[in-house]
Amino acid sequence: MTEADVLKYVKTQLGVSWVDVEVEKKDIQQLITMTLDKLAPYYEGKRFVQASGKVIDLSNHHPLTIEKVYNTSNNELMSVQEYAFGGTGVILFDTNMIQRIISYTSYKMLWDELKYQTGMNYKLIGDTLYLDDYNDSVLIEMLVRPTVVSDVEDTSMYYSWVKEYCLALTKEMLGRIRGKFNVEGSPYTLDSAQLLSEAASEKANLEAQLLGEIFVL
Repeated sequence: MTEADVLKYVKTQLGVSWVDVEVEKKDIQQLITMTLDKLAPYYEGKRFVQASGKVIDLSNHHPLTIEKVYNTSNNELMSVQEYAFGGTGVILFDTNMIQRIISYTSYKMLWDELKYQTGMNYKLIGDTLYLDDYNDSVLIEMLVRPTVVSDVEDTSMYYSWVKEYCLALTKEMLGRIRGKFNVEGSPYTLDSAQLLSEAASEKANLEAQLLGEIFVL
């Protein structure tokens, strides 16, 4: 998910094809920040990152905890990574990856060999991962919390929640702005009251989802 994705979704939902929607990039950036602040206490996304070295900088991923570090230096396991991740480097977890591996028995056997490793010794200090006496390729399983919108993976159950909450905040912002104007003698009316009412209802529903009261996917 990107800021552009959220901005496009919000404007489309507000009818940008028919009317001018006065929402700029700087506005959506602020609304995304507010959305992620609301989501952060409830969201722990699992992420797999492929990297190498004895000291690994994970500052781009904002890890909460490291679940496990797998030794992937085995050549056969490297072939699994090439197939599953599409190459080496830092890769976000894709749920389809597992399905692709399961569809091939030979790859599944190798994946199981990797999955059931006991894991390596490591220490996470801040956003830096230190490996004990190891300097080769590893697969890092971690939990992260979102600090930028791209931290919310496309496969996450919160993917739609983020866009919907940004839309509700945008309605609230536009309702307040349009409420400051009065168009007398015009055949058009401003929908300030309707926007504010929808925003309040949608925010309440989405916040209830975070509390586990309801969750509509």
